[in-house]
Amino acid sequence: MQTEFINITDWPEDDEFSAAYPEGARPKRTLFSPLAPRESFIKPDWRHMFKRSAERYPEQFWAEVIAYEISLLLSVTAPPCYAAFDEEKQQSGALSAWFYEEGDESFYSAGNFFHKIVEGFDRERGTQHNIVDADEFNNRVLGKEQIYEFWSMMLFDVLIGNTDRHQDNWGHLLKAVPLSKSVAARKKELYDVKWKFAPWFDNGTSLGHELLKEKFTAWDDGALDRYISRGRHHLRYSRDNLTRMGHLDSLRFIQGHSGVRLLLLKKLRDFDLEALEMKLNHFVDLPAPPGGNLSRERAQFILRLTRRRAQLARETLNEHN
Repeated sequence: MQTEFINITDWPEDDEFSAAYPEGARPKRTLFSPLAPRESFIKPDWRHMFKRSAERYPEQFWAEVIAYEISLLLSVTAPPCYAAFDEEKQQSGALSAWFYEEGDESFYSAGNFFHKIVEGFDRERGTQHNIVDADEFNNRVLGKEQIYEFWSMMLFDVLIGNTDRHQDNWGHLLKAVPLSKSVAARKKELYDVKWKFAPWFDNGTSLGHELLKEKFTAWDDGALDRYISRGRHHLRYSRDNLTRMGHLDSLRFIQGHSGVRLLLLKKLRDFDLEALEMKLNHFVDLPAPPGGNLSRERAQFILRLTRRRAQLARETLNEHN
């Protein structure tokens, strides 16, 4: 657990990748950790992304940091993410570790395979990004057992209320594995390609980050439930039904698969809200640079929101059973 903001002022810039992330609604840049980081949990000489909040939502970067903590409590793989600041530029943000090593693995975004298998796929907006084609492709490259891991990650998005898991915000890692001489001669190939899911990355569009304190502190339970019910995945149901899946409705969609349903219920039973509350209190008390603190009001709202989402998810999975 970090005891202070990570100071990235002297971290080397990553010129190769930084050029691919121009200034936008959420300015971001890539850089490398030092050869000997102060923090034991920071991987040395490793690419990281530093992502700041949108100007209108100064606490937004905390959503990325807290989402990582929720992934740990839910046993879902996400890139490590910490609160950090650039002392020279007086900027705070979320510092996420890169989730693969160039030259060892390659990232293949879902948008790439949708572009290949769906005729006329809108590569920019992902209009035909849908759960049926995703499942069929995942089965092809990972086998049918993939459904348990994929829906564990979908449950993670339900709990954090992520609305931005678009076709380039998830995918697979590919690794070329040399074949033995005999197998290579038989297959007439030198390598076999191993597939696995990439960690569930880019989790900042979540946890009510866009809500101003004046709004959420005035909400009663009804207003909270109405907000949760409006939450949507980016994924659609199918090519024939391009309605975005509601977060809770997606759990009704998978409810007929008893194995997945039981797994998700177990994850929800094991989800430790007291541990999350401790983490949030720790972040509130973390010494922060000017403008970088997590307010107690927002931390309390995130806990309230996540607790209610978890409760509604359990109720949804238990419907008609």
